[in-house]
Amino acid sequence: MKIRGIIFLTIFFIFCINGCGKKEEDIAQGLQWEKVDTEAESESADGEGTPGHVDKEGLVNPRDEGETGGDGAEESVPFVEGMIKDQSFETELDDWGKVFFASIAPTDGSGEPVFALLKNEEIVYTFPDAKTSTESKFTGVSAVAFRDYNQDGKKDVIVLVTYSDGGHEWNEPRVFLQENSDNMFYLDHPGLKSRRVEGAAESGPSFYRDTFLEEYLMAQSLTDSVALLAESWADYVDYADASLGMLSTERQIELFALNRAVWAKEVEYADDRYCFTIAGLTNDGRPTLIVSNQGGTGLYTYSEFYKIDKNGELKKLETSFQETDSQPDIIEESMTVYSSFSAGGIKNHFIVYDALKDSPDTYLYRVSSLNISDDFVMETPLASQRVVYEGEDYAARTTSEDCNGNTLTEEEYTAFPDRYYGSMGLAKKKAVFKWMDVESLKGMSDKEAQEALNQVYEGFSME
Repeated sequence: MKIRGIIFLTIFFIFCINGCGKKEEDIAQGLQWEKVDTEAESESADGEGTPGHVDKEGLVNPRDEGETGGDGAEESVPFVEGMIKDQSFETELDDWGKVFFASIAPTDGSGEPVFALLKNEEIVYTFPDAKTSTESKFTGVSAVAFRDYNQDGKKDVIVLVTYSDGGHEWNEPRVFLQENSDNMFYLDHPGLKSRRVEGAAESGPSFYRDTFLEEYLMAQSLTDSVALLAESWADYVDYADASLGMLSTERQIELFALNRAVWAKEVEYADDRYCFTIAGLTNDGRPTLIVSNQGGTGLYTYSEFYKIDKNGELKKLETSFQETDSQPDIIEESMTVYSSFSAGGIKNHFIVYDALKDSPDTYLYRVSSLNISDDFVMETPLASQRVVYEGEDYAARTTSEDCNGNTLTEEEYTAFPDRYYGSMGLAKKKAVFKWMDVESLKGMSDKEAQEALNQVYEGFSME
């Protein structure tokens, strides 16, 4: 015991000498900066969320010393009073660029946490707040994740906040949906506008919270982890639609199946290919049924578009197609999509192509885009190309031009959609379709037809 006591006193003496020798200005600096491995932590946060650990007060105590980085040193990050280190990360959020996301616990041990973005040692954005609990106390933050939750091309922030009523603990979600770059407010469900909690930013895009969404996630017991709620957006859309008197996606597909005698009718010409698909071409919660047939010596394509209206009736959409004109060859497994964001919502521009045999030695090609807005299908011409085979050697002579008649090279023709929509700053995506032969529906029962249509719809994706 005597030897053990001597060793303890020696260690304590050395510790006191080192501690007392610290300069006051070094201590002050240590209160401003906290060194963490942000790269490793933010990588987890970008994925499934990072389980965190805080002390019983939910606070992180500053270290005695801090480093501001340098050659070969770990990057230092700002420290904010009450910051929960395990749930604060460096990340990159679209137009914000590289920022530091800080989870901040209430300093007095009560109240609500604050979530903020820091840049250049300053708080540049505070996320919108709205407490959803009543008789509860904040105890910590269990997870943070950065991902495009609502599938609009913008990375969102998902936070799971832990509360306690003294008897048990539970998580409540904070889903911060990033608005578009011009700060125009996009409403996924206009009828639920009162449930939105907006955030403002002096510069950079803002975020908003959908408290109806957060209540849905809790009611569905999806708040134990980020992984549970990460893929729930489509189900939430159906739920929100139903709450507003709109039909669920499942019911709409059922109605498509029951009305197949209308849209799956016999065709008399251009029937080399006769297919249908169902896809989410718009962001209004109403999938689009496309029926297309193609064939004949001229390689003509004819397409019809259908939706289910709010009354449950099958509605054929009007188009900008002229009856005598060749229509795009849209029976494709995938398409490039350019998405625009505005106060009116998201508009998707699908790049489509058309090949037409004009004469035995002349072929016409053109590229355009299709967009559905207010139940109207609009085709926008982009560029065209003519290939003529002539001469003794039957050599191909190719000429290309844009929609305004300006001459293009073959390379410029190929790259024109990307140049056209890319210059507008639109997000580029890829849509994948699953097509099925219309003839395969013959002899099916209503239930079998519905299952077939469900398979087609599940084969659609856009990312």
